[in-house]
Amino acid sequence: MSIIYQPSETTHWRNLFENKSMLLGSHNLNEGEELVCEIQDTGIQTIKNKNGKDENVPVILFKNAPPMVLNITNTKMIASLYGDLYVNWVGKSIQVYATKVKAFGAVTTALRVRPIIPANSNDLKQYIDQLNQCGNMEQLKNTFMNLPNNVKPELNSVKDEIKARLEQAQ
Repeated sequence: MSIIYQPSETTHWRNLFENKSMLLGSHNLNEGEELVCEIQDTGIQTIKNKNGKDENVPVILFKNAPPMVLNITNTKMIASLYGDLYVNWVGKSIQVYATKVKAFGAVTTALRVRPIIPANSNDLKQYIDQLNQCGNMEQLKNTFMNLPNNVKPELNSVKDEIKARLEQAQ
């Protein structure tokens, strides 16, 4: 799995049709990628449905990606992470991935929200700076142990680099 913070440029056929690429979809991710999106707002937006008719749907707007139509599954997942009041979701991040689902009698690829609170790129910079300020192994150990659990896997390699540097300096 690869964590990204901007939708990827893919060669999915949907990207050939401008009206199909205005919303975030599985076509925005390469295989194995998961997108961390920062929520800017939620609301109702008018889109064209499969029959070409206007339809008002709930959408979530992101600072770093196109809007995503909200379905019940993803909405419940976001609510489980940040509470039922969608106004409180603003400024929070979700991690989106593509998976095969059965819908309307067919198997298709759909976006889903991971049941975790992801670190965004700004969070990581802050924690990397904290780790880089460590002057010895004890400080590094204590600093790393006090990091939020959801960022530790992404910062393991940074910690290991600093550890190697500190060991060489001894």
